[in-house]
Amino acid sequence: MNSEDSTRAYGGISILHAAGCGWGCTIPLELTCEAFATDSWPNIDQDPHMLLAQLRPSLMHVTGFDVGKSFFFGIRSNIPSSMGLKSSSAASVSAVRFAATMHDISLSDLEIIQVATQMQLRSGCSMTGSFDDTWSALGKMAAVIRTDSSNPSEPVALVDIESSMCTLLLRGIRKSTPEKSDFYPNKSKFKTARNHLMSGDIRRAMRENADAVALSTGDGLATEIIDRLFSLNYTANISGSGPAIAVLHEQDQTNHLSEVLGVYGSTITTKVVHDPCQMEGIQWA
Repeated sequence: MNSEDSTRAYGGISILHAAGCGWGCTIPLELTCEAFATDSWPNIDQDPHMLLAQLRPSLMHVTGFDVGKSFFFGIRSNIPSSMGLKSSSAASVSAVRFAATMHDISLSDLEIIQVATQMQLRSGCSMTGSFDDTWSALGKMAAVIRTDSSNPSEPVALVDIESSMCTLLLRGIRKSTPEKSDFYPNKSKFKTARNHLMSGDIRRAMRENADAVALSTGDGLATEIIDRLFSLNYTANISGSGPAIAVLHEQDQTNHLSEVLGVYGSTITTKVVHDPCQMEGIQWA
């Protein structure tokens, strides 16, 4: 395994938004990023939250290890940013794995998650710590996370996703970032989504979550698109706080789905991560 393989992390899509009721769940996708050594930090356009600079204090906070002031690195990524596709969580996990690789530090998955979520909280690019997104970024199974538990790094349950493919309707970058309080009025809908998720009904969980996120963020067009997708028997959701919409499906449905979504914007079709060692190319449309 080369150094980039050892630093790889994964983007993902939401089943349940953690800001809604303190429970979250994210599905990993074969959209990836890898960390690499540089001689300075990326410029502000490449890292507007200064996320990567939070590695050193976050790693020290969790493990006591200091990588030093001159430990610089960047991120190569094909995960679209500011769309709800977990690019910050993936970059954070990749950064922690890079530090562990370069300094020969042994970190458990839970320690990686703890450092990576600290990075996101310190930089202000997460309202909850994104524990569910960060677990997903490891390339594991989707995990249900309770952000209000005494150990939010530890999954409550693992979720097996039957669908093999995911198509993303990108819809541009997020124009504004919602506040956590924006989700509170729809807490009952998020709890209903959680109950569906915990009973194993992924389709109904995603439907309810999509409605709740759309109401919380004022995204009426997303509701229209998702209504159409469900009427065609697809399972869809707003990923994160949006604006990207994610659709689970099988390979033989890809062409039809691309036609359905093409009128709304550009799409990416990729695979759901079931075995992260078996990577294949991403289809852009």
